[in-house]
Amino acid sequence: MTKTILPVSFFLGANNKIKYCSLFNDLYDPYEKGCRIILKGGPGTGKSTLMKKVAERFDKKGCFTERGFCSADPNSLDAVFVPEADFCIFDGTSPHILEPTLPGVSEHIVDLGVAWDRSFLREHINEIGELTRSNKLQHKKVAEFMKVASQIETQAVLICADFTDTDKVQRYAKRLANRLIPSQKSNEKGQMKKRFLSAVSPDGIIVQHDTVVALSETIVSIEDEFSAVSPYIAEYVCNYAVEKGYDVYACYCPLFPEYKIEHIIIPELKTTVFTRNSYHYSIDDGSQKIHASRFYDKASFEKNKEKLVFMKKAKRELIDEAVRKLSIAKDIHDRLEDYYIKATDFDVINEIGEKIIKSI
Repeated sequence: MTKTILPVSFFLGANNKIKYCSLFNDLYDPYEKGCRIILKGGPGTGKSTLMKKVAERFDKKGCFTERGFCSADPNSLDAVFVPEADFCIFDGTSPHILEPTLPGVSEHIVDLGVAWDRSFLREHINEIGELTRSNKLQHKKVAEFMKVASQIETQAVLICADFTDTDKVQRYAKRLANRLIPSQKSNEKGQMKKRFLSAVSPDGIIVQHDTVVALSETIVSIEDEFSAVSPYIAEYVCNYAVEKGYDVYACYCPLFPEYKIEHIIIPELKTTVFTRNSYHYSIDDGSQKIHASRFYDKASFEKNKEKLVFMKKAKRELIDEAVRKLSIAKDIHDRLEDYYIKATDFDVINEIGEKIIKSI
């Protein structure tokens, strides 16, 4: 009898203010034992379908399995990660290009291009080339809108900093960390695992709420519309838990993947600290809620409120426009896929997939 494990999903890539940001390299250490399969092939050649079959196989075995979905197509898989089996399988093609460090040792390239009718693809070089250029242009426009949105948020955070009692925030973060993480698990530090819980996608902003539900019994929601206090609290609790020996999923903001932690999940303690705002709605009405306004100087906030609300609206419109551009890019990508689907012998793809699954 196998144990039932709820699905756990993240995003491992995000469109942001500079370029596409990939977290694939954070999933594993190539110098450690294990099997990592890097799939190479164009759009529509069955990479996502193959990974879904692999994930289902591990699900049936009762393994804890992470699915990494594609922000440009939320129904498509970019990666499957099974920690207890030391196994990963990735889509290693653009924009999340992944090349092996130890090829043939801990990492293995599987070329799905062997199933292509290359003469058919060459016949349509002009159409495929134009669609590829158009797709890249739309993603460039996405980055431009995201860049301006991030600049507006940065200015809003600076305004909020002037009327936020940072000492009070620090004291609260310490109390919360002590309450949520009461014991020392190990003298060795835990591991901070970098992920995206949300993504700006062609379907709008998507948050993997099911993952929080699957991994949590205690949820602390920080109501923080202007990111004035939640990143500090989330980062403090994250670092505290790691120092105590616990592994933590640190879920970064797609706009600021370099430094802004929005949510953290501590699976062993079944605990989540979740930032709630107009982009991330409430998960559980029974969760503990903290309002960022409790740390504000009320008079100063009221003085700046009109400006902050205007900036919030402007940022939302920019992100909405980025979503529209992503939707256009998705339509172009679907048309590009049509050519590769017609050029692919899926009997060959299925045979490759069966070999991978049998080798697990």
